[in-house]
Amino acid sequence: MLFQMVEVPRQTAQGLRAPGRLDRLVADPPRLAVLALCAAILALRRAGALTNPQFWAEDAYFFQRAYVLGWRSFLESYAGYLHTVMRIIAEAAVCIDPSRAPAIFVACAGAATLYVAGRALSERCPFPRLAGAFALAVVLVPDTFEVFLNDVNLQWVLAAGLVLLLISRDPRGGRQWSHDVAAAVLTGLTGPFCVILAPLFAWRAWNRRTRASAVLAAIILACALVQAYCFATEPAIAGAAAPADPRIEAQLFLPAIARRVGGSVLLGSLMATDTDLYVGTAMGIATLAGVGYMAFRRGPLRQERVLLGLAFAATLLGAFLRTRHTMDGFFEPHVASRYVYIPQLAVIWLLLLTAGRTGLAGRLAAALLVLSVAANIPRLREPAYADLHWELYSPRIRAGERVVIPVNPPGWRMTLPARRK
Repeated sequence: MLFQMVEVPRQTAQGLRAPGRLDRLVADPPRLAVLALCAAILALRRAGALTNPQFWAEDAYFFQRAYVLGWRSFLESYAGYLHTVMRIIAEAAVCIDPSRAPAIFVACAGAATLYVAGRALSERCPFPRLAGAFALAVVLVPDTFEVFLNDVNLQWVLAAGLVLLLISRDPRGGRQWSHDVAAAVLTGLTGPFCVILAPLFAWRAWNRRTRASAVLAAIILACALVQAYCFATEPAIAGAAAPADPRIEAQLFLPAIARRVGGSVLLGSLMATDTDLYVGTAMGIATLAGVGYMAFRRGPLRQERVLLGLAFAATLLGAFLRTRHTMDGFFEPHVASRYVYIPQLAVIWLLLLTAGRTGLAGRLAAALLVLSVAANIPRLREPAYADLHWELYSPRIRAGERVVIPVNPPGWRMTLPARRK
């Protein structure tokens, strides 16, 4: 009898170990396995970039400036701000082997994307369950034409790393401090996102009242001042003009949110090609209401969710301010995808955080995530860039000759002057 009384609890404990291990595996999956899966997804989505690397648009500009100016190119602003990480990649391509530049650009962009996915797996990130799903979301954002595996649009992926830095716990020890300082400086001086997110870092420092948060906010603010100066001193674009009727553009804000954020994430390929203005407006309001609920509802990790929601709003507002005269582009396929990368990723992360809760909200969020995956699988594969036969020009670049090279999208050209060997 005594044997039975001892044996039953032992068997019960053994029975609970397997589900416990499964829960632990889901909450804290092997990082290398998750990153390998992220790399495989990137390779499947942009297979052409791996089998036949090509420059895309301003990739050619960054490479050409590094080729001509060397390290002095780091001081040049473009489109109103500095692009430090892209300049580093371009300089590395010039120094390693200019004839292999597209392949180097693709490899570095892929490594930087996996770094951001790896940050989502960090123990300092506040993702209590499904940690691997948060990392996979970085490479599964559905609307990403021209975003992945090129140099010019890498700033949008790195901005996700800046958002993760915003919601992470304070560093402990020299290694974590070094990472946070380096990440803040490099991402802060790459693109305009430090300007957009600086108020959130300041609010975070005020709320936490820790030395680490204050230092991080000071770095981001300093980077924001540098980028703001570059923007203020950027020459005006000749011929730029406001639309004939700004009210028409304002009417497109909410339908654009419906089509390229809420509709894109949840409906994907099921979404109709045309959206009625009133239906789009209603869907846009529903998208904002859903994000607001997930971000501001009571419960665990409320501060981090609020920061995610505010980052969603700030980056979306910044995108609309940048494209306010060309809002119709959001209703064309493969146009302006980079502007909605962070808002879409923030929505997916908020859905995952909500799905980790029990109750009706958690079940509904989980169902929406399943719908999102199913609806977007058909369009995750991105079309390959046109093959402009970079290999024909590689020997001439290696020889230091003057060469004019066609780059994607077709019609773009890159001129490299002759260089002494």
